[in-house]
Amino acid sequence: MNGLSYDASKVAAELREQLASDKRRLGFFIGAGTSMSVGVPGIVGLTEEVDKKLEKKQRGQFNWICTDIGGKPNVEDVLNRIRLYRELLDDDEKKNHSDLTGKAAKELDAAICMAIYEIVSVDPPKGMTPHRTFAQWLNACYAGRVWPVEIFTTNYDLLIENAMEQVGVPYFDGFVGSVAPFFAPECVEADNTRDCEAVCPPRSWTRLWKMHGSVNWYVRRDEKTGKKYVTRLSGVNPRQGEELMVFPSREKYVASRKLPFLAYQDRLRRFVSSGESVLFVIGYNFSDEHLNEIIFQGLRGNNRLAVNVLMHGDKKVVDGKDRLTLPQTIEEYGRTYRNMSIYGPDKSVVGGVPGGWGSFPHKKDDPEPFAYWSDEEKRFTLGEFNAFTAYLERFIGFRSVTFARTYTDVSLKEGGK
Repeated sequence: MNGLSYDASKVAAELREQLASDKRRLGFFIGAGTSMSVGVPGIVGLTEEVDKKLEKKQRGQFNWICTDIGGKPNVEDVLNRIRLYRELLDDDEKKNHSDLTGKAAKELDAAICMAIYEIVSVDPPKGMTPHRTFAQWLNACYAGRVWPVEIFTTNYDLLIENAMEQVGVPYFDGFVGSVAPFFAPECVEADNTRDCEAVCPPRSWTRLWKMHGSVNWYVRRDEKTGKKYVTRLSGVNPRQGEELMVFPSREKYVASRKLPFLAYQDRLRRFVSSGESVLFVIGYNFSDEHLNEIIFQGLRGNNRLAVNVLMHGDKKVVDGKDRLTLPQTIEEYGRTYRNMSIYGPDKSVVGGVPGGWGSFPHKKDDPEPFAYWSDEEKRFTLGEFNAFTAYLERFIGFRSVTFARTYTDVSLKEGGK
């Protein structure tokens, strides 16, 4: 640390200005931390719960694959390995790798995806308040905006969709239709210009791109042609032989260039690669190297791109107390890419220069706590989705009756008492 310190109130004001800009493209890259804020398990907890839900034989196969991978693999690592086996064994009962046949690999894949569906499809234990608040902000921020807001998320759950539908925010995720919606890549690829009015949804519609799939995506086979296609359905259980589309597999990459995963990656690439854009990253720990590289390529090639990373931080013992700290790897990203600003709980990196947080000028007569600062713990809090949505709530001037209770429940004890 070089002794430089950043002012939390000035940073919050600067972020407010970037969110308010109506001429720049505005995007959000949302990771598992946003769902964890309301009690949905992250990738580590999800892996443990999937293991518990599998039947004895498949649990043994699951654990064998974990051992074969080595280290501490998560459920996505396991799915990737299973799908490699499926590609090599062609889902054939007569072909096998060790004690795992192609058919058993297919059945294990389906069982894991169904376990994920059952785990993340329940109502979140801590309620929907922060997601509804985010949806309310989306609903209020469209006046005069030239470009639609784009949300890129690695989450499988339906929290964002449910929140937007509860609030009445129209959104487009690449699927069209009502009985069995189908994926329309030409609409994903279109931008809001006069040349694409025939295929582009209105700019007032939020764009939602689910980079790792969703628990309401299914692979179906056309009974007449035998051709596989992807459909989006809600409130139904998969038919016999249908597969959930969660986490992109090797087979799905090579099957079609126009499947959702690659179309969404192309959309993210276009968002960061040209034009004046600002991307807010929250709840994401940069564990997906493929998506990271798309963002980094944009940072290297587009000097008009600004990326703001709001980090929750990792727990670390400091002076005998548990503290949230900015991970070293994330700090290095900020040092490397000067148009990426990293805002962690204990320090920030802006313009490639790291620095701690200075003393916060809190006043005893402030009418309410600051959503971006914990006066008790002396840390920046916008890396927490609850705090970030509280910040948005104050920014647009509306109030949610239930939010004060949720805010207290998650112990964001900021400012005055």
